[in-house]
Amino acid sequence: MIDVIELLKDRKILFLLLAFAILTVGLTIYSTYAGLLLLLAFILFGVLSTVWKDKRARFAALAFLLLLSITNIALNGMKFGIDFSGGTRIPIILERSVDQATMDEMVQTIKSRASVLGLTEVKVRAVGTSQIDIEVPGSDENLIQSIEDVLSKQGVFQGIVDGKVALQGDYILPGTISQAYQSQLKPGSDWGVSFSVNKEGAEHFAQTVLGKADYPMYLFLDRPKNAAIFISSDELKSDAQIPLSDSIQAVENVLVLNTGNISLYVLDDLNFSSLQPVNESVALISSSLDQSTKDKLTSLGYNLSEQENITPVISPLYARTGYFVSEWRAIGLLSAPTLHDTITQGIPSYNYMISGSAKGNTATERAQNAQKEVKEIIAILKGGSLPVQISLGSRTSVPAPLGQQFLQLSFMGVLASILAIALFVSIRYRQIKIVAPILAVSISELIILISILGSFTIDLAAMAGILAAIGVGVDAQIVITDELKKKGGDHEEKLNYAFSIITTNVVIAIVAMLPLLFSGLVEVIGFALSTIIGSLLGFLISRPAYALLVEKIID
Repeated sequence: MIDVIELLKDRKILFLLLAFAILTVGLTIYSTYAGLLLLLAFILFGVLSTVWKDKRARFAALAFLLLLSITNIALNGMKFGIDFSGGTRIPIILERSVDQATMDEMVQTIKSRASVLGLTEVKVRAVGTSQIDIEVPGSDENLIQSIEDVLSKQGVFQGIVDGKVALQGDYILPGTISQAYQSQLKPGSDWGVSFSVNKEGAEHFAQTVLGKADYPMYLFLDRPKNAAIFISSDELKSDAQIPLSDSIQAVENVLVLNTGNISLYVLDDLNFSSLQPVNESVALISSSLDQSTKDKLTSLGYNLSEQENITPVISPLYARTGYFVSEWRAIGLLSAPTLHDTITQGIPSYNYMISGSAKGNTATERAQNAQKEVKEIIAILKGGSLPVQISLGSRTSVPAPLGQQFLQLSFMGVLASILAIALFVSIRYRQIKIVAPILAVSISELIILISILGSFTIDLAAMAGILAAIGVGVDAQIVITDELKKKGGDHEEKLNYAFSIITTNVVIAIVAMLPLLFSGLVEVIGFALSTIIGSLLGFLISRPAYALLVEKIID
Protein backbone atom coordinates (compact mmCIF):
# COMPACT_ATOMS: atom_id res chain seq x y z
CA MET A 1 0.00 0.00 0.00
CA ILE A 2 2.20 2.85 1.25
CA ASP A 3 5.94 2.59 1.86
CA VAL A 4 6.61 4.29 5.22
CA ILE A 5 10.39 4.38 4.62
CA GLU A 6 9.83 6.10 1.31
CA LEU A 7 7.53 8.61 2.97
CA LEU A 8 10.13 9.57 5.57
CA LYS A 9 12.60 10.44 2.81
CA ASP A 10 10.30 13.28 1.77
CA ARG A 11 11.33 16.61 3.33
CA LYS A 12 7.71 17.69 3.58
CA ILE A 13 6.89 14.61 5.64
CA LEU A 14 9.91 15.24 7.83
CA PHE A 15 8.75 18.82 8.44
CA LEU A 16 5.32 17.54 9.49
CA LEU A 17 7.02 14.99 11.75
CA LEU A 18 9.05 17.75 13.40
CA ALA A 19 5.90 19.85 13.92
CA PHE A 20 4.20 16.78 15.40
CA ALA A 21 7.07 16.26 17.86
CA ILE A 22 7.03 19.92 18.96
CA LEU A 23 3.25 19.92 19.43
CA THR A 24 3.40 16.68 21.41
CA VAL A 25 5.88 18.30 23.80
CA GLY A 26 3.53 21.31 23.99
CA LEU A 27 0.60 19.09 24.96
CA THR A 28 2.70 17.59 27.72
CA ILE A 29 3.98 20.86 29.17
CA TYR A 30 1.08 23.23 28.47
CA SER A 31 -1.93 21.00 29.09
CA THR A 32 -4.09 24.07 29.84
CA TYR A 33 -3.80 25.10 26.19
CA ALA A 34 -4.31 21.60 24.75
CA GLY A 35 -7.36 22.63 22.72
CA LEU A 36 -5.60 25.60 21.16
CA LEU A 37 -2.54 23.47 20.35
CA LEU A 38 -4.73 20.89 18.62
CA LEU A 39 -6.47 23.61 16.61
CA LEU A 40 -3.04 24.98 15.67
CA ALA A 41 -1.95 21.51 14.56
CA PHE A 42 -5.14 21.03 12.55
CA ILE A 43 -4.71 24.39 10.77
CA LEU A 44 -0.95 23.96 10.24
CA PHE A 45 -1.15 20.42 8.86
CA GLY A 46 -4.21 21.21 6.76
CA VAL A 47 -2.88 24.41 5.21
CA LEU A 48 0.61 23.00 4.51
CA SER A 49 -0.62 19.80 2.90
CA THR A 50 -3.10 21.81 0.79
CA VAL A 51 -0.51 24.37 -0.33
CA TRP A 52 1.97 21.61 -1.16
CA LYS A 53 -0.72 19.76 -3.15
CA ASP A 54 0.96 16.54 -2.11
CA LYS A 55 -1.36 13.58 -1.50
CA ARG A 56 1.22 11.75 0.60
CA ALA A 57 1.67 14.85 2.78
CA ARG A 58 -2.09 14.89 3.36
CA PHE A 59 -2.02 11.25 4.38
CA ALA A 60 0.86 11.97 6.78
CA ALA A 61 -1.00 15.03 8.12
CA LEU A 62 -4.03 12.88 8.98
CA ALA A 63 -1.84 10.25 10.66
CA PHE A 64 0.09 12.82 12.73
CA LEU A 65 -3.10 14.68 13.75
CA LEU A 66 -4.70 11.40 14.79
CA LEU A 67 -1.66 10.44 16.89
CA LEU A 68 -1.62 13.91 18.43
CA SER A 69 -5.32 13.61 19.33
CA ILE A 70 -4.86 10.19 20.94
CA THR A 71 -1.86 11.53 22.89
CA ASN A 72 -3.96 14.47 24.13
CA ILE A 73 -6.79 12.21 25.32
CA ALA A 74 -4.30 9.92 27.08
CA LEU A 75 -2.43 12.80 28.77
CA ASN A 76 -5.15 15.34 29.50
CA GLY A 77 -8.45 13.50 29.29
CA MET A 78 -11.65 15.25 28.20
CA LYS A 79 -13.91 17.91 29.69
CA PHE A 80 -17.63 17.18 29.76
CA GLY A 81 -20.52 19.60 30.14
CA ILE A 82 -23.20 19.79 32.80
CA ASP A 83 -25.40 17.15 31.16
CA PHE A 84 -22.56 14.64 31.43
CA SER A 85 -20.65 15.56 34.59
CA GLY A 86 -22.68 18.11 36.58
CA GLY A 87 -21.42 21.51 37.63
CA THR A 88 -22.11 24.54 39.83
CA ARG A 89 -25.26 26.64 40.10
CA ILE A 90 -24.87 30.39 40.75
CA PRO A 91 -28.14 32.19 41.61
CA ILE A 92 -28.45 35.86 40.62
CA ILE A 93 -30.97 37.81 42.69
CA LEU A 94 -32.69 40.80 41.07
CA GLU A 95 -33.33 43.86 43.24
CA ARG A 96 -37.00 43.79 42.20
CA SER A 97 -39.46 41.70 40.23
CA VAL A 98 -39.47 42.34 36.48
CA ASP A 99 -41.84 41.65 33.59
CA GLN A 100 -41.23 38.91 31.04
CA ALA A 101 -39.63 41.20 28.44
CA THR A 102 -37.09 42.54 30.93
CA MET A 103 -36.33 39.03 32.20
CA ASP A 104 -35.75 37.79 28.64
CA GLU A 105 -33.38 40.72 28.04
CA MET A 106 -31.40 39.94 31.20
CA VAL A 107 -31.14 36.23 30.38
CA GLN A 108 -29.89 37.02 26.87
CA THR A 109 -27.34 39.56 28.18
CA ILE A 110 -25.94 37.03 30.65
CA LYS A 111 -25.74 34.41 27.88
CA SER A 112 -23.85 36.90 25.72
CA ARG A 113 -21.32 37.55 28.49
CA ALA A 114 -20.85 33.81 28.96
CA SER A 115 -20.31 33.41 25.21
CA VAL A 116 -17.65 36.15 25.13
CA LEU A 117 -15.91 34.45 28.05
CA GLY A 118 -15.69 31.28 25.98
CA LEU A 119 -18.20 29.35 28.09
CA THR A 120 -19.85 27.41 25.30
CA GLU A 121 -21.71 25.13 27.73
CA VAL A 122 -23.62 27.21 30.22
CA LYS A 123 -27.27 27.13 31.20
CA VAL A 124 -29.10 30.35 32.08
CA ARG A 125 -32.67 30.00 33.36
CA ALA A 126 -35.17 32.48 34.75
CA VAL A 127 -36.66 31.42 38.09
CA GLY A 128 -39.89 33.31 38.74
CA THR A 129 -39.72 37.06 38.24
CA SER A 130 -36.79 38.00 40.48
CA GLN A 131 -34.08 35.34 40.10
CA ILE A 132 -31.86 33.89 37.38
CA ASP A 133 -29.95 30.64 37.83
CA ILE A 134 -26.66 30.12 36.01
CA GLU A 135 -25.23 26.61 35.75
CA VAL A 136 -21.64 26.13 34.58
CA PRO A 137 -19.73 22.86 34.13
CA GLY A 138 -17.13 21.82 36.69
CA SER A 139 -16.37 23.03 40.20
CA ASP A 140 -12.94 24.69 39.84
CA GLU A 141 -12.83 27.47 42.44
CA ASN A 142 -10.75 29.91 40.38
CA LEU A 143 -12.96 29.44 37.33
CA ILE A 144 -16.18 29.87 39.32
CA GLN A 145 -14.80 32.99 41.02
CA SER A 146 -13.87 34.49 37.66
CA ILE A 147 -17.33 33.75 36.29
CA GLU A 148 -18.97 35.31 39.34
CA ASP A 149 -16.87 38.46 38.95
CA VAL A 150 -18.11 38.94 35.39
CA LEU A 151 -21.72 37.83 35.70
CA SER A 152 -22.42 39.71 38.92
CA LYS A 153 -21.73 43.13 37.41
CA GLN A 154 -24.58 45.17 36.03
CA GLY A 155 -22.30 46.33 33.23
CA VAL A 156 -23.04 50.08 33.20
CA PHE A 157 -20.06 51.89 31.71
CA GLN A 158 -19.64 55.66 32.17
CA GLY A 159 -16.95 58.20 31.40
CA ILE A 160 -17.46 61.23 33.69
CA VAL A 161 -15.77 64.60 33.22
CA ASP A 162 -16.28 67.44 35.71
CA GLY A 163 -19.41 65.82 37.16
CA LYS A 164 -21.07 65.09 33.80
CA VAL A 165 -21.40 61.86 31.82
CA ALA A 166 -19.35 62.32 28.65
CA LEU A 167 -19.29 58.69 27.53
CA GLN A 168 -21.57 55.72 28.25
CA GLY A 169 -21.96 52.11 27.24
CA ASP A 170 -24.95 52.74 24.96
CA TYR A 171 -22.67 54.63 22.58
CA ILE A 172 -20.10 51.82 22.20
CA LEU A 173 -20.10 49.71 19.04
CA PRO A 174 -19.77 46.08 20.32
CA GLY A 175 -17.87 44.87 17.25
CA THR A 176 -15.03 47.32 17.89
CA ILE A 177 -14.23 46.22 21.46
CA SER A 178 -10.79 44.58 21.62
CA GLN A 179 -7.63 44.31 23.70
CA ALA A 180 -5.24 47.21 23.16
CA TYR A 181 -1.73 46.49 21.94
CA GLN A 182 1.13 46.96 24.39
CA SER A 183 2.51 49.78 22.24
CA GLN A 184 -0.77 51.70 22.68
CA LEU A 185 -0.62 51.71 26.48
CA LYS A 186 0.62 54.73 28.35
CA PRO A 187 3.52 54.30 30.83
CA GLY A 188 2.39 52.61 34.04
CA SER A 189 -0.53 50.76 32.43
CA ASP A 190 -0.62 46.96 32.35
CA TRP A 191 -3.77 46.48 30.30
CA GLY A 192 -6.02 48.32 27.90
CA VAL A 193 -9.34 47.84 26.07
CA SER A 194 -10.01 49.92 22.95
CA PHE A 195 -13.38 50.59 21.33
CA SER A 196 -15.21 52.97 19.01
CA VAL A 197 -18.46 54.87 19.53
CA ASN A 198 -21.32 55.83 17.23
CA LYS A 199 -21.95 59.31 15.86
CA GLU A 200 -24.25 60.30 18.72
CA GLY A 201 -21.64 59.27 21.28
CA ALA A 202 -18.82 61.09 19.52
CA GLU A 203 -20.81 64.34 19.27
CA HIS A 204 -21.99 64.15 22.90
CA PHE A 205 -18.45 63.56 24.11
CA ALA A 206 -17.11 66.49 22.07
CA GLN A 207 -19.72 68.86 23.55
CA THR A 208 -19.24 67.63 27.13
CA VAL A 209 -15.42 67.92 27.22
CA LEU A 210 -15.22 71.20 25.30
CA GLY A 211 -12.66 73.40 27.07
CA LYS A 212 -11.83 70.69 29.65
CA ALA A 213 -8.19 70.16 28.70
CA ASP A 214 -6.12 68.41 31.43
CA TYR A 215 -9.27 67.36 33.32
CA PRO A 216 -9.40 63.69 34.37
CA MET A 217 -12.06 61.54 32.72
CA TYR A 218 -13.25 59.07 35.35
CA LEU A 219 -13.99 55.73 33.67
CA PHE A 220 -16.51 53.78 35.75
CA LEU A 221 -17.90 50.29 35.43
CA ASP A 222 -20.96 49.84 37.66
CA ARG A 223 -20.67 53.09 39.61
CA PRO A 224 -22.79 52.64 42.78
CA LYS A 225 -26.14 54.37 43.06
CA ASN A 226 -27.75 55.59 46.29
CA ALA A 227 -24.55 54.80 48.15
CA ALA A 228 -22.36 56.25 50.89
CA ILE A 229 -18.69 55.58 51.63
CA PHE A 230 -17.59 55.26 55.25
CA ILE A 231 -13.81 55.45 55.42
CA SER A 232 -11.13 56.38 57.95
CA SER A 233 -8.61 59.15 57.29
CA ASP A 234 -5.80 56.56 57.16
CA GLU A 235 -7.67 54.54 54.51
CA LEU A 236 -8.43 57.71 52.60
CA LYS A 237 -4.74 58.44 52.00
CA SER A 238 -2.93 56.15 49.56
CA ASP A 239 0.15 58.36 49.90
CA ALA A 240 1.30 59.64 53.29
CA GLN A 241 2.90 62.66 51.59
CA ILE A 242 -0.46 63.97 50.38
CA PRO A 243 -2.27 66.22 52.93
CA LEU A 244 -5.59 64.85 54.19
CA SER A 245 -7.47 67.92 52.95
CA ASP A 246 -6.15 67.36 49.40
CA SER A 247 -7.10 63.68 49.56
CA ILE A 248 -10.63 64.56 50.67
CA GLN A 249 -10.93 67.14 47.88
CA ALA A 250 -9.75 64.65 45.26
CA VAL A 251 -12.22 62.03 46.52
CA GLU A 252 -15.12 64.49 46.59
CA ASN A 253 -14.35 65.47 42.98
CA VAL A 254 -14.59 61.90 41.75
CA LEU A 255 -17.87 61.29 43.60
CA VAL A 256 -19.69 64.25 42.02
CA LEU A 257 -22.21 63.47 39.31
CA ASN A 258 -25.01 65.71 38.11
CA THR A 259 -27.46 62.80 38.18
CA GLY A 260 -26.61 61.74 41.75
CA ASN A 261 -23.66 61.93 44.09
CA ILE A 262 -22.06 59.29 46.28
CA SER A 263 -21.82 60.60 49.85
CA LEU A 264 -18.50 60.55 51.71
CA TYR A 265 -18.22 60.14 55.49
CA VAL A 266 -14.85 60.19 57.30
CA LEU A 267 -15.18 57.91 60.34
CA ASP A 268 -12.62 59.66 62.55
CA ASP A 269 -14.94 62.47 63.63
CA LEU A 270 -18.32 61.14 62.48
CA ASN A 271 -21.33 61.75 64.78
CA PHE A 272 -23.59 58.76 64.19
CA SER A 273 -26.45 60.28 66.19
CA SER A 274 -26.86 63.02 63.56
CA LEU A 275 -26.65 60.59 60.64
CA GLN A 276 -30.00 60.04 58.95
CA PRO A 277 -29.80 58.19 55.64
CA VAL A 278 -32.52 59.22 53.23
CA ASN A 279 -31.56 58.27 49.68
CA GLU A 280 -28.52 56.18 50.57
CA SER A 281 -29.30 52.48 50.82
CA VAL A 282 -25.80 50.96 50.46
CA ALA A 283 -22.84 51.66 52.73
CA LEU A 284 -19.41 50.90 51.22
CA ILE A 285 -17.06 49.99 54.05
CA SER A 286 -13.74 48.27 54.61
CA SER A 287 -13.95 44.56 55.46
CA SER A 288 -11.64 45.30 58.41
CA LEU A 289 -14.04 47.81 59.99
CA ASP A 290 -14.82 47.00 63.63
CA GLN A 291 -18.08 45.22 64.39
CA SER A 292 -19.54 47.99 66.58
CA THR A 293 -19.39 50.47 63.68
CA LYS A 294 -20.95 47.92 61.37
CA ASP A 295 -23.80 47.43 63.87
CA LYS A 296 -24.38 51.20 64.05
CA LEU A 297 -24.63 51.45 60.27
CA THR A 298 -26.94 48.45 60.09
CA SER A 299 -29.20 49.95 62.73
CA LEU A 300 -29.46 53.11 60.61
CA GLY A 301 -30.88 51.04 57.75
CA TYR A 302 -27.79 50.67 55.56
CA ASN A 303 -27.05 47.54 53.54
CA LEU A 304 -23.35 46.95 54.09
CA SER A 305 -21.06 46.28 51.12
CA GLU A 306 -17.65 45.25 52.45
CA GLN A 307 -14.56 45.95 50.32
CA GLU A 308 -11.19 44.24 50.73
CA ASN A 309 -9.45 47.41 49.62
CA ILE A 310 -11.40 50.63 50.05
CA THR A 311 -8.42 52.98 49.67
CA PRO A 312 -8.43 55.12 46.50
CA VAL A 313 -5.29 55.63 44.41
CA ILE A 314 -4.59 59.39 44.49
CA SER A 315 -2.15 60.93 42.01
CA PRO A 316 -0.92 64.45 41.31
CA LEU A 317 -2.36 66.51 38.47
CA TYR A 318 0.81 67.26 36.51
CA ALA A 319 -0.71 69.84 34.17
CA ARG A 320 -2.58 71.64 36.97
CA THR A 321 -2.14 72.03 40.69
CA GLY A 322 -3.85 69.54 42.95
CA TYR A 323 -4.58 65.84 43.02
CA PHE A 324 -7.10 63.42 41.51
CA VAL A 325 -8.25 59.83 42.07
CA SER A 326 -6.70 57.73 39.31
CA GLU A 327 -8.18 54.37 40.34
CA TRP A 328 -10.71 53.24 42.94
CA ARG A 329 -12.10 49.73 42.49
CA ALA A 330 -14.39 50.04 45.52
CA ILE A 331 -16.66 52.38 43.53
CA GLY A 332 -15.96 50.85 40.11
CA LEU A 333 -13.39 53.43 38.93
CA LEU A 334 -11.16 51.60 36.43
CA SER A 335 -8.89 54.46 35.48
CA ALA A 336 -8.86 58.24 34.99
CA PRO A 337 -6.87 59.40 31.96
CA THR A 338 -6.42 63.16 31.63
CA LEU A 339 -7.90 64.81 28.56
CA HIS A 340 -5.39 66.09 26.01
CA ASP A 341 -6.14 69.49 24.53
CA THR A 342 -6.47 67.95 21.04
CA ILE A 343 -9.76 66.25 22.01
CA THR A 344 -11.29 69.17 23.91
CA GLN A 345 -11.74 71.47 20.91
CA GLY A 346 -15.31 70.35 20.14
CA ILE A 347 -14.29 68.02 17.30
CA PRO A 348 -15.95 64.54 17.51
CA SER A 349 -13.63 61.60 18.14
CA TYR A 350 -14.71 58.01 17.57
CA ASN A 351 -11.93 55.88 19.11
CA TYR A 352 -11.25 55.48 22.85
CA MET A 353 -9.37 53.24 25.24
CA ILE A 354 -9.74 52.13 28.87
CA SER A 355 -6.47 51.28 30.58
CA GLY A 356 -5.19 50.59 34.06
CA SER A 357 -2.72 48.78 36.25
CA ALA A 358 -2.87 45.16 37.43
CA LYS A 359 -2.21 43.66 40.85
CA GLY A 360 0.73 41.37 41.49
CA ASN A 361 4.14 41.25 43.12
CA THR A 362 5.89 39.85 40.05
CA ALA A 363 5.76 40.59 36.34
CA THR A 364 4.15 37.19 35.71
CA GLU A 365 1.38 37.81 38.26
CA ARG A 366 0.68 41.27 36.83
CA ALA A 367 0.54 39.87 33.29
CA GLN A 368 -1.89 37.12 34.34
CA ASN A 369 -4.11 39.55 36.24
CA ALA A 370 -3.98 42.02 33.35
CA GLN A 371 -5.25 39.32 30.96
CA LYS A 372 -8.02 38.44 33.41
CA GLU A 373 -8.99 42.11 33.71
CA VAL A 374 -9.12 42.58 29.94
CA LYS A 375 -11.17 39.43 29.41
CA GLU A 376 -13.73 40.42 32.05
CA ILE A 377 -14.13 44.00 30.80
CA ILE A 378 -14.49 42.87 27.18
CA ALA A 379 -17.11 40.30 28.21
CA ILE A 380 -19.09 42.92 30.15
CA LEU A 381 -18.91 45.62 27.48
CA LYS A 382 -19.80 43.22 24.66
CA GLY A 383 -22.52 41.52 26.65
CA GLY A 384 -24.19 44.83 27.46
CA SER A 385 -25.60 46.29 30.65
CA LEU A 386 -28.38 44.79 32.74
CA PRO A 387 -31.52 46.91 33.25
CA VAL A 388 -31.85 45.92 36.93
CA GLN A 389 -29.38 45.87 39.82
CA ILE A 390 -28.36 42.33 40.83
CA SER A 391 -26.58 40.45 43.61
CA LEU A 392 -25.19 36.92 43.89
CA GLY A 393 -26.70 34.21 46.03
CA SER A 394 -24.92 31.19 47.52
CA ARG A 395 -23.58 28.77 44.93
CA THR A 396 -24.52 25.07 45.03
CA SER A 397 -23.26 21.92 43.34
CA VAL A 398 -25.42 20.50 40.58
CA PRO A 399 -25.28 16.74 39.90
CA ALA A 400 -25.70 15.68 36.29
CA PRO A 401 -29.41 14.74 36.06
CA LEU A 402 -28.68 11.63 34.06
CA GLY A 403 -24.98 12.24 33.53
CA GLN A 404 -23.61 8.72 33.30
CA GLN A 405 -26.64 7.58 31.35
CA PHE A 406 -26.36 10.52 28.92
CA LEU A 407 -22.68 9.76 28.40
CA GLN A 408 -23.35 6.07 27.79
CA LEU A 409 -26.20 6.86 25.39
CA SER A 410 -23.99 9.33 23.49
CA PHE A 411 -21.21 6.81 23.02
CA MET A 412 -23.79 4.17 22.10
CA GLY A 413 -25.07 6.62 19.48
CA VAL A 414 -21.53 7.04 18.13
CA LEU A 415 -21.05 3.26 18.02
CA ALA A 416 -24.44 2.81 16.33
CA SER A 417 -23.53 5.39 13.68
CA ILE A 418 -20.22 3.60 12.96
CA LEU A 419 -22.05 0.26 12.63
CA ALA A 420 -24.69 1.86 10.39
CA ILE A 421 -21.95 3.29 8.17
CA ALA A 422 -20.25 -0.12 8.00
CA LEU A 423 -23.54 -1.83 7.07
CA PHE A 424 -24.45 0.75 4.44
CA VAL A 425 -21.08 0.81 2.63
CA SER A 426 -20.84 -2.99 2.85
CA ILE A 427 -24.17 -3.35 1.08
CA ARG A 428 -23.23 -0.69 -1.45
CA TYR A 429 -19.75 -1.85 -2.42
CA ARG A 430 -19.55 -5.48 -1.14
CA GLN A 431 -15.74 -5.12 -0.93
CA ILE A 432 -13.94 -5.10 2.43
CA LYS A 433 -10.96 -3.33 0.85
CA ILE A 434 -13.21 -0.28 0.24
CA VAL A 435 -15.29 -0.55 3.42
CA ALA A 436 -12.20 -0.64 5.66
CA PRO A 437 -10.73 2.73 4.54
CA ILE A 438 -14.12 4.45 4.88
CA LEU A 439 -14.49 3.17 8.44
CA ALA A 440 -10.84 3.93 9.28
CA VAL A 441 -11.08 7.54 8.09
CA SER A 442 -14.46 8.05 9.82
CA ILE A 443 -13.13 6.72 13.12
CA SER A 444 -10.04 8.91 12.75
CA GLU A 445 -12.23 11.99 12.25
CA LEU A 446 -14.30 11.00 15.28
CA ILE A 447 -11.23 10.69 17.54
CA ILE A 448 -9.77 13.99 16.31
CA LEU A 449 -13.03 15.90 16.84
CA ILE A 450 -13.60 14.43 20.30
CA SER A 451 -10.03 15.29 21.30
CA ILE A 452 -10.28 18.91 20.07
CA LEU A 453 -13.73 19.64 21.51
CA GLY A 454 -13.01 17.63 24.66
CA SER A 455 -10.13 19.99 25.41
CA PHE A 456 -12.75 22.73 25.83
CA THR A 457 -16.16 21.23 26.72
CA ILE A 458 -18.22 18.46 25.15
CA ASP A 459 -21.95 18.81 25.68
CA LEU A 460 -24.94 17.17 24.02
CA ALA A 461 -25.02 19.80 21.27
CA ALA A 462 -21.33 19.26 20.47
CA MET A 463 -21.84 15.50 20.38
CA ALA A 464 -24.71 15.95 17.92
CA GLY A 465 -22.45 18.14 15.76
CA ILE A 466 -19.73 15.48 15.80
CA LEU A 467 -22.17 12.83 14.56
CA ALA A 468 -23.44 15.19 11.84
CA ALA A 469 -19.85 15.87 10.73
CA ILE A 470 -19.11 12.14 10.53
CA GLY A 471 -22.22 11.65 8.39
CA VAL A 472 -21.17 14.41 6.00
CA GLY A 473 -17.69 12.87 5.86
CA VAL A 474 -19.01 9.47 4.82
CA ASP A 475 -21.13 11.10 2.13
CA ALA A 476 -18.00 12.77 0.73
CA GLN A 477 -16.07 9.49 0.76
CA ILE A 478 -18.89 7.79 -1.15
CA VAL A 479 -18.75 10.58 -3.76
CA ILE A 480 -14.99 10.02 -4.17
CA THR A 481 -15.36 6.23 -4.38
CA ASP A 482 -18.21 6.34 -6.90
CA GLU A 483 -16.30 8.70 -9.17
CA LEU A 484 -13.13 6.59 -9.09
CA LYS A 485 -15.08 3.37 -9.79
CA LYS A 486 -16.55 4.78 -12.97
CA LYS A 487 -15.08 3.12 -16.03
CA GLY A 488 -12.82 5.10 -18.32
CA GLY A 489 -11.40 8.55 -17.86
CA ASP A 490 -8.45 9.88 -15.92
CA HIS A 491 -8.30 9.50 -12.12
CA GLU A 492 -7.18 13.10 -11.72
CA GLU A 493 -10.21 14.38 -13.61
CA LYS A 494 -12.54 12.16 -11.59
CA LEU A 495 -11.06 13.38 -8.31
CA ASN A 496 -11.27 17.02 -9.40
CA TYR A 497 -14.98 16.56 -10.15
CA ALA A 498 -15.56 14.77 -6.85
CA PHE A 499 -13.78 17.49 -4.88
CA SER A 500 -15.77 20.20 -6.63
CA ILE A 501 -18.91 18.58 -5.19
CA ILE A 502 -17.29 18.17 -1.77
CA THR A 503 -16.10 21.80 -1.75
CA THR A 504 -19.63 23.02 -2.46
CA ASN A 505 -21.03 20.88 0.36
CA VAL A 506 -18.38 22.12 2.83
CA VAL A 507 -18.99 25.77 1.95
CA ILE A 508 -22.75 25.35 2.34
CA ALA A 509 -22.32 23.57 5.69
CA ILE A 510 -20.02 26.29 7.07
CA VAL A 511 -22.20 29.16 5.82
CA ALA A 512 -25.26 27.50 7.36
CA MET A 513 -23.50 27.16 10.73
CA LEU A 514 -22.03 30.69 10.93
CA PRO A 515 -25.30 32.36 12.04
CA LEU A 516 -25.60 29.81 14.86
CA LEU A 517 -21.95 30.27 15.84
CA PHE A 518 -22.32 34.05 16.19
CA SER A 519 -25.93 34.07 17.41
CA GLY A 520 -24.92 34.37 21.07
CA LEU A 521 -27.12 31.34 21.87
CA VAL A 522 -24.68 29.28 23.89
CA GLU A 523 -26.96 26.22 23.66
CA VAL A 524 -26.19 25.79 19.93
CA ILE A 525 -22.61 27.08 19.72
CA GLY A 526 -21.20 23.61 20.44
CA PHE A 527 -23.20 22.10 17.56
CA ALA A 528 -22.13 24.84 15.13
CA LEU A 529 -18.48 24.71 16.18
CA SER A 530 -18.16 20.92 15.92
CA THR A 531 -19.87 20.92 12.51
CA ILE A 532 -17.56 23.64 11.15
CA ILE A 533 -14.38 22.00 12.50
CA GLY A 534 -15.52 18.62 11.17
CA SER A 535 -16.22 20.06 7.71
CA LEU A 536 -12.84 21.79 7.53
CA LEU A 537 -11.05 18.70 8.85
CA GLY A 538 -12.54 16.61 6.09
CA PHE A 539 -11.92 19.16 3.35
CA LEU A 540 -8.30 19.92 4.24
CA ILE A 541 -7.02 16.55 5.44
CA SER A 542 -9.18 13.44 5.70
CA ARG A 543 -10.96 13.46 2.29
CA PRO A 544 -7.67 13.87 0.32
CA ALA A 545 -6.05 11.19 2.50
CA TYR A 546 -8.96 8.84 1.80
CA ALA A 547 -8.68 9.62 -1.93
CA LEU A 548 -5.04 8.51 -1.82
CA LEU A 549 -5.98 5.21 -0.17
CA VAL A 550 -8.97 4.31 -2.32
CA GLU A 551 -7.22 5.35 -5.55
CA LYS A 552 -4.44 2.83 -4.90
CA ILE A 553 -6.99 0.15 -3.93
CA ILE A 554 -9.01 0.60 -7.12
CA ASP A 555 -5.83 0.64 -9.20
